[in-house]
Amino acid sequence: MKKMMALILALVMVFALAACGRQNAPVVGGWTPAEGAKMTDDAQSAFDKAMEGLIGVNYTPVALLGRQLVSGTNYCILCEASVVSPDAKPYYALVYLYQDLKGAAEVTNIVKLDMGDIAESGEIKATETAGEALLGGWTVDRESSVEVKGALLHLASQVVSGKNHCVLCEGNELVFVYENAEGKTEVTQRVTIDLGAFNK
Repeated sequence: MKKMMALILALVMVFALAACGRQNAPVVGGWTPAEGAKMTDDAQSAFDKAMEGLIGVNYTPVALLGRQLVSGTNYCILCEASVVSPDAKPYYALVYLYQDLKGAAEVTNIVKLDMGDIAESGEIKATETAGEALLGGWTVDRESSVEVKGALLHLASQVVSGKNHCVLCEGNELVFVYENAEGKTEVTQRVTIDLGAFNK
């Protein structure tokens, strides 16, 4: 009997270790980070359906951050957003979508990202401020030679005595980097986006 219990326990451990080794495997009820942050066909299709008829702000997907299997699928997509008006400056927002099992999709929440506040506080907070651009001199900027381990996308920059950068990295981490006039860099803040925090 003891040998049989030991064998069963050993098999359970082998399966558990195999499951742990599969990164990004979907977990019912839990968020699964996207691999490489690229939009999938499923996520793009859900996004297009959910955005039909939405007016006032244009949202362009930049990165799929993750998905959650429920009775259907929740998606969290990082978007570049801009108010529909002349000279509007872009900003970033987390767009949450729900797609049901029949394929119908809807927006469940939109969270504007305040890069300056995130860099200072180390937290991502829902903001009620209606803004039409990034605050504190931050600008949407996807061009940079700043190197950060695990970098997926350069998102924004801010000119100071030198330059601040915000980079999206693996694991849905926003990494803030200060670059001085000589080009020397230093990481000043790391903030992980908690996909479940703003999912309604």
